Amino acid sequence: MSDSGGKNAKNQTLMWEVRCEPGKAAAVEEWIRAVIVPPLWDDEEVASYNAYSSVGQDGERVVVVIDYLAAAPATLSAEPPERLIARPPHAWVFQRLDV
Repeated sequence: MSDSGGKNAKNQTLMWEVRCEPGKAAAVEEWIRAVIVPPLWDDEEVASYNAYSSVGQDGERVVVVIDYLAAAPATLSAEPPERLIARPPHAWVFQRLDV
Protein backbone atom coordinates (compact mmCIF):
# COMPACT_ATOMS: atom_id res chain seq x y z
CA MET A 1 0.00 0.00 0.00
CA SER A 2 1.34 3.42 -0.90
CA ASP A 3 1.49 6.45 1.35
CA SER A 4 -0.47 8.86 -0.82
CA GLY A 5 -0.83 11.65 1.68
CA GLY A 6 1.93 11.27 4.25
CA LYS A 7 5.20 13.10 4.25
CA ASN A 8 6.99 9.92 3.13
CA ALA A 9 5.08 9.89 -0.16
CA LYS A 10 7.31 10.24 -3.22
CA ASN A 11 5.01 11.69 -5.84
CA GLN A 12 6.45 11.68 -9.33
CA THR A 13 5.20 12.74 -12.71
CA LEU A 14 5.97 11.05 -16.01
CA MET A 15 5.75 13.29 -19.06
CA TRP A 16 5.69 11.34 -22.33
CA GLU A 17 5.85 13.23 -25.62
CA VAL A 18 5.73 12.18 -29.25
CA ARG A 19 6.07 14.20 -32.45
CA CYS A 20 3.53 12.99 -34.98
CA GLU A 21 3.88 12.50 -38.70
CA PRO A 22 2.03 15.29 -40.55
CA GLY A 23 -1.71 14.78 -40.28
CA LYS A 24 -1.40 11.82 -37.87
CA ALA A 25 -2.08 13.53 -34.51
CA ALA A 26 -5.70 12.32 -34.45
CA ALA A 27 -4.54 8.74 -35.04
CA VAL A 28 -1.96 9.05 -32.24
CA GLU A 29 -4.68 10.40 -29.94
CA GLU A 30 -6.88 7.39 -30.75
CA TRP A 31 -3.93 5.04 -30.13
CA ILE A 32 -3.39 6.68 -26.72
CA ARG A 33 -7.09 6.22 -25.85
CA ALA A 34 -6.98 2.55 -26.89
CA VAL A 35 -3.54 1.47 -25.64
CA ILE A 36 -2.13 3.85 -23.01
CA VAL A 37 -5.20 4.94 -21.04
CA PRO A 38 -6.94 1.62 -20.20
CA PRO A 39 -4.06 0.22 -18.06
CA LEU A 40 -3.97 3.51 -16.12
CA TRP A 41 -7.52 2.92 -14.87
CA ASP A 42 -6.44 -0.15 -12.88
CA ASP A 43 -3.01 1.07 -11.73
CA GLU A 44 -3.32 1.89 -8.02
CA GLU A 45 -0.16 4.02 -8.20
CA VAL A 46 -1.68 6.42 -10.76
CA ALA A 47 -3.08 9.52 -9.06
CA SER A 48 -4.13 11.29 -12.27
CA TYR A 49 -3.36 11.58 -15.96
CA ASN A 50 -3.98 14.03 -18.77
CA ALA A 51 -3.24 14.18 -22.48
CA TYR A 52 -2.48 17.30 -24.48
CA SER A 53 -1.84 18.14 -28.11
CA SER A 54 -0.12 21.09 -29.73
CA VAL A 55 1.01 22.31 -33.11
CA GLY A 56 4.42 23.95 -33.26
CA GLN A 57 6.98 25.00 -35.83
CA ASP A 58 8.23 21.44 -36.19
CA GLY A 59 4.86 19.70 -36.28
CA GLU A 60 2.10 18.23 -34.19
CA ARG A 61 2.83 16.77 -30.77
CA VAL A 62 0.89 14.73 -28.26
CA VAL A 63 1.91 14.73 -24.60
CA VAL A 64 0.66 12.44 -21.83
CA VAL A 65 1.28 13.53 -18.22
CA ILE A 66 0.79 10.91 -15.49
CA ASP A 67 1.05 11.63 -11.75
CA TYR A 68 2.13 8.64 -9.66
CA LEU A 69 1.80 8.12 -5.91
CA ALA A 70 5.20 6.43 -5.79
CA ALA A 71 7.99 6.00 -8.32
CA ALA A 72 7.03 6.57 -11.94
CA PRO A 73 8.29 4.20 -14.62
CA ALA A 74 11.03 5.61 -16.84
CA THR A 75 8.69 5.48 -19.85
CA LEU A 76 5.41 3.99 -21.00
CA SER A 77 5.75 0.36 -22.04
CA ALA A 78 3.98 0.62 -25.41
CA GLU A 79 5.16 2.67 -28.38
CA PRO A 80 2.90 4.02 -31.12
CA PRO A 81 3.08 2.51 -34.60
CA GLU A 82 6.06 3.94 -36.51
CA ARG A 83 3.86 5.09 -39.40
CA LEU A 84 2.19 7.60 -37.02
CA ILE A 85 5.28 9.22 -35.51
CA ALA A 86 8.09 11.41 -36.82
CA ARG A 87 10.51 10.15 -34.16
CA PRO A 88 10.39 7.79 -31.17
CA PRO A 89 8.64 9.09 -28.03
CA HIS A 90 10.63 10.90 -25.37
CA ALA A 91 9.88 10.59 -21.65
CA TRP A 92 10.94 12.50 -18.57
CA VAL A 93 10.29 11.74 -14.90
CA PHE A 94 9.84 14.70 -12.57
CA GLN A 95 9.59 14.72 -8.80
CA ARG A 96 7.05 17.17 -7.43
CA LEU A 97 8.45 20.05 -5.39
CA ASP A 98 6.82 21.55 -2.34
CA VAL A 99 6.67 25.23 -3.20
